[in-house]
Amino acid sequence: MKITIISLDKWGYNEFIAKELKRQGVQVKHIDFYKLKYSYPTFFHKALNFVTKTLFNYNLKREHLNNVLKNAINKNEKQDAVLIIKGDNLSIKTIKSIKKNTKTLITFLNDSMARYPRMKRVYPYFDKIYSFDPDDVAKHNFNLITNYIYFDYKSIAKTTPDFGVFNISSLDKRTKTMPQFAKYFKAHDIDYKLIAFSSTHHKELEHLNIEQTTKTYTLDDVFNLVKNSTYLLDLQRPKQKGLSFRIFEGLALEKKIITTNKDIVNYDFYNPNNIAVVDSDEIKIPETFFSTPYQKIDDEIVNKYHISQWVNTVFNLENS
Repeated sequence: MKITIISLDKWGYNEFIAKELKRQGVQVKHIDFYKLKYSYPTFFHKALNFVTKTLFNYNLKREHLNNVLKNAINKNEKQDAVLIIKGDNLSIKTIKSIKKNTKTLITFLNDSMARYPRMKRVYPYFDKIYSFDPDDVAKHNFNLITNYIYFDYKSIAKTTPDFGVFNISSLDKRTKTMPQFAKYFKAHDIDYKLIAFSSTHHKELEHLNIEQTTKTYTLDDVFNLVKNSTYLLDLQRPKQKGLSFRIFEGLALEKKIITTNKDIVNYDFYNPNNIAVVDSDEIKIPETFFSTPYQKIDDEIVNKYHISQWVNTVFNLENS
């Protein structure tokens, strides 16, 4: 079986899909267009792109990306399946060109339509559409599939954590949420390690002992911090219900989770002893959440969310 994955893989989560497919004996190629950097030939081209992007919705960088992808796919032998993640970056023309070179064209939407409305233009051209956002699934009749456990959790030895609650987030529209939790943790004498990506320094965050950084953390860096925490703090993105990778790291490593994503109660692994669902504007976490041990979830449930099951579902490997 021959499969190509095309994705914007800034953090490296999608590469685990390719690795799992290879482990299962599939011939796979991963085209990560995050690595396809575009350099403007001259300053004039950069200025021109600003004008055409603003006035005519024509983006030189995006056009370059589409051309590179079409050329790469056309050089391939016909594929059994092509999976595109972040297809909103591609033109309809490019998607049609890719579709000619595969038996099945699949997309996985790991962001909501509300956050990336460009996806509405292109999703009708796919044969199979998977989404992690329940609202989009209900509205557009997509197939629901979550993010996944991307590591062999059974082989990871348990260690004594170095700190209490952990979160790492960019300072986007969740900017106010992290300080609200820091204030709560401080007031209740709960140990925490909160890291905020920010290009500017915020005194309020400094006073709350929130680490501010412009450093690029690798997935390995973050995973080591996750392993060394007692609890995980998950801050839901606005306009999005899909579960983040932090949830599945916590599920696999048996870490208690504090989350602002209220939709988590609809999943079979939800247990109020292990997962505290919190309103960030009125934070209340029961004392028993911190004083009681984690209640183990059935292995059968946890394994449903492992990447091995994810690829079987998306590519229908058992029937291939």
